[in-house]
Amino acid sequence: MDDPESTAELVEQFSRDSNKEVRHRAAKDSRLTPSSAVRLLDDPHDSVRDAAARHPGLPARVLVRLLRDTDADTAQTAARHPALPVPVMEQMLQRIHLPAGVGPGL
Repeated sequence: MDDPESTAELVEQFSRDSNKEVRHRAAKDSRLTPSSAVRLLDDPHDSVRDAAARHPGLPARVLVRLLRDTDADTAQTAARHPALPVPVMEQMLQRIHLPAGVGPGL
């Protein structure tokens, strides 16, 4: 996986490995298919789920579901997604009730 010459098929194979570190590295690989990234969101290990939640190919509908999750950790991980548009981030910040004097850039 760390080899840029590796194939997407190999990354897919590693995404089903029994070792959580191997699955974690596969989840971070951009060659992983979006469907496999979605599958890894149900992995038993937090590190694999977090990496899958930040996968650049994650479908928008899935990302929205993660952002709305009542589990703060899941929503925070999804908020770090590289494809999250800036206007969506700004809208999320506006919905957060921040104490007076606290805000973005302060």
